[in-house]
Amino acid sequence: MKASLLIVLMFFGLSYSFAAERGNNEKNQAESQVLSLKGQVVDQQTKEALVGVKVVLEGTKKVAYTDFDGNYQFDNMKAGEYQLTASYISYEKATVEHVKPSLNNGPVNFSLRTAN
Repeated sequence: MKASLLIVLMFFGLSYSFAAERGNNEKNQAESQVLSLKGQVVDQQTKEALVGVKVVLEGTKKVAYTDFDGNYQFDNMKAGEYQLTASYISYEKATVEHVKPSLNNGPVNFSLRTAN
């Protein structure tokens, strides 16, 4: 009788520990997902990529500059809603509001107009 009780207690103990470990792994996996935002900045008229455009993630200290293809990217972002601003010498500043980073989000592109 004691042996049967001991086996049942061990079975429940092991089941509980495996269930707890599985829950922790799922939680850690969700926390380790890296959210990002990326996009491209082009000239509105010529559609050419703009190099060195400053893209600011408003409300944070994050800043990105476009590469030779006009691409920018922000990594390691927290979930939430953001505002992006792109500025470049001799172009009008452009802002995109209500941007939400996710694992599958599409690009947030800018088309800048030359300042007159």
